[in-house]
Amino acid sequence: MIKIKTALVLLIFGVNLQVCISQDINFSTLDNYFIENVDNGKIAGAITLIAKSDEILHLKSYGYSDIENAVSINTETLIPIASMTKIMTTIAILQLYEKGEFLLDDPIENYIPEFKKVRVLTKPDSSSSEALTIKPTIRDFLRHTSGIVYSDGESYTDKLYLKAGFRQWNKPLEDFISAITEIPLAFQPNKKWNYGYSHDVLGFLVEKVTGTPLNQYFKSTIFNPLNMKNTDFYVPKNKSNKLSNLYRYEKGKLIVEDHRDSSIYNTLPSAISGGGGWWSPYGGVVTSIDDFYILAKMLLNFGSYNNTAILKPETVRLMIANQIGGLDAYGNKYGLGVGVEITDNGDTKEIFWAGGPYNSYFWIDYEKEIIGIMYTNTAPLGHLGMMNTYKELAEDALNN
Repeated sequence: MIKIKTALVLLIFGVNLQVCISQDINFSTLDNYFIENVDNGKIAGAITLIAKSDEILHLKSYGYSDIENAVSINTETLIPIASMTKIMTTIAILQLYEKGEFLLDDPIENYIPEFKKVRVLTKPDSSSSEALTIKPTIRDFLRHTSGIVYSDGESYTDKLYLKAGFRQWNKPLEDFISAITEIPLAFQPNKKWNYGYSHDVLGFLVEKVTGTPLNQYFKSTIFNPLNMKNTDFYVPKNKSNKLSNLYRYEKGKLIVEDHRDSSIYNTLPSAISGGGGWWSPYGGVVTSIDDFYILAKMLLNFGSYNNTAILKPETVRLMIANQIGGLDAYGNKYGLGVGVEITDNGDTKEIFWAGGPYNSYFWIDYEKEIIGIMYTNTAPLGHLGMMNTYKELAEDALNN
């Protein structure tokens, strides 16, 4: 049992977060890990949060948002979270599902007719294609069994995606849909799990069904109701001083990839990405760790936060359940928009996901009511294995 000794209330962006300082939980090993890697120049800055039930047990920042000007990173710093945007797109889709706009097992072509013409490769390395035996459903796009991939594999579909320019997409979403539906799927839907542009298609589905741009829909149905005041697809001018520089560790030193004074994240993207960015995180959501904590807390509470209901409990249970059966998702299972770790009897133990290349990461342990969030401003994805190390050190502290 965790014994709480004292409590400290932090006011962060107008949100009261209860931070409990426990003498029975020693996070020094976790702190020292990040301090050491900042001091040795391998990480520019990082922010970590660990919460249990309704209390934040650990919230700390390390290093800099701007090394060159000695600006410390802090809990108000804004960082692009890339593929963690997919969770927000999933929530938006599930809200529309709850409203009866569609069923999850409806073929997506019922709502985006361009998918009626889509074919599938006969062999991964061949340009020949054939008709689909199964029409991809909305559920397939939520769980990455749609046959859509990213442009980083060896299949002929990957090569066509790369040629189509999806990695640097800056055109309207209508043009993206027109382009991607001309390209064969990499595999028959529901036969494999493969990470890809599925949530970008779902972002367009939100716009098509609601008649509202994706960023505006997120704001009206997720961000504003949850009081996520510092979350958007860009950083407005009055908050640009809170945006972090973005760094890459390369050849033994940190290199600035994006400086906040001239950042691309200071402008609204012309192509909003429900997947979290068009290869780079630009196009996806930029947010602070306290705002994402609110979102995570809502999911831990099965759809509600501070008496505000975003989703029904049964819908969250659907979202966090294993949705891919015996298929493999990077060695784990996958729900709707989130990775899932299941128990031996098939129940959900926790959900998780990450955002690259700047190593944002979160997990929610439903058995122990634990939330962990880590933000960094340092690429490449997987740098130092710090996401895994963060989780291991956090759990060690909680269990000892």
